[in-house]
Amino acid sequence: VIVDRIIGLTGFLGDTSLYRQLQVHECYATAAPMNLSAALLSAAGDGPADCLAQASHGVDVLRVPEPDFFVLGMKSYGRNNTFLLRVGYEQVDEVACAYAKSRSWCSGRGSRSAGGG
Repeated sequence: VIVDRIIGLTGFLGDTSLYRQLQVHECYATAAPMNLSAALLSAAGDGPADCLAQASHGVDVLRVPEPDFFVLGMKSYGRNNTFLLRVGYEQVDEVACAYAKSRSWCSGRGSRSAGGG
């Protein structure tokens, strides 16, 4: 197989020093934000599933106790090895749409949220 780039997105824990002093409740097992970690572990408990079929869980699941702060992308999954870049992009879209002043550009994106502010 000939490739231009290899992106290794699992197998280690991201650097959390950026938000170490903020209120981010992390799961002791995965080191991911607690709400998302619980949602991922709950989904995994339903039996074997196609990891490519997963989608972002919405803004409300991405919220942490720190106001207006979100852990997105690979860091949001902690040690969990089922992260997909597509899900990371969906997370960013959902948060941006929840906080957008003009939501016309979202057109259905970020609809898994109760909104942000």
